[in-house]
Amino acid sequence: MVEPDNTSELTREVKSQLDGMIVGIELTLISIVQGLALSVLAGSAVDPLIKLQVEYWPAIIVGALAILIFWSRSLIHTLSFIGWPLEFGHNFIYFISTLIEVTFLTQIGNPLTWFALQSVYFVIAWFLYLYDLRVVYKHHYDFETVSERKLYDDIVADQLLNVRFLMPAGVVYNLAAWWLVHQWPDLFLEQQWHVALSLLSVVVGLIYLWDGMIILKRRQNWIVARYVQERREPLEDGE
Repeated sequence: MVEPDNTSELTREVKSQLDGMIVGIELTLISIVQGLALSVLAGSAVDPLIKLQVEYWPAIIVGALAILIFWSRSLIHTLSFIGWPLEFGHNFIYFISTLIEVTFLTQIGNPLTWFALQSVYFVIAWFLYLYDLRVVYKHHYDFETVSERKLYDDIVADQLLNVRFLMPAGVVYNLAAWWLVHQWPDLFLEQQWHVALSLLSVVVGLIYLWDGMIILKRRQNWIVARYVQERREPLEDGE
């Protein structure tokens, strides 16, 4: 039987172990689903690359950026705030978003469907950010120290930016691109002006990917401090 004085220490130790298990599960899931997306992109890119169909190369780059962004942002989220208990809704959204992602990656040569499916993809990503924001709010009590509060504030600020502006902007842009291609197919398909729309997506995607790298660099010390604090508390209780 566990002594009453040791209950709090044991709870923290178990919580720390469970957090590590959840992080491992998340990282494995992220790698698997994006590995699937990469294999689909590779298959779709074979003909445009071999046959030198350069008008579709920007779309291939957009697809590669989508995979890198999903992987890197998910990694940042996992290291920043994911822990016990396991959020099934969060992971279910991962599966749904990956389903749409691999579907639009098969449409590199069909700009009309490409932009339509990307609109759906951004809607799901929008919902994912909103869902994760709720998760962050629910675990605000886990962020107690000065470093942890800085990490918490940075997480919330980034989630709100994506919920209020970036994801809605992605939905609007891809819907507008779909409408342009649908409305003027001669201009955007036969004269290949869809390339300009994809090139703009490449620029935005590169900026967003770079921003993710900046976020991780900014948070790295706060993340380390948080994990150190979680390991330190059981030791302090045991003194």
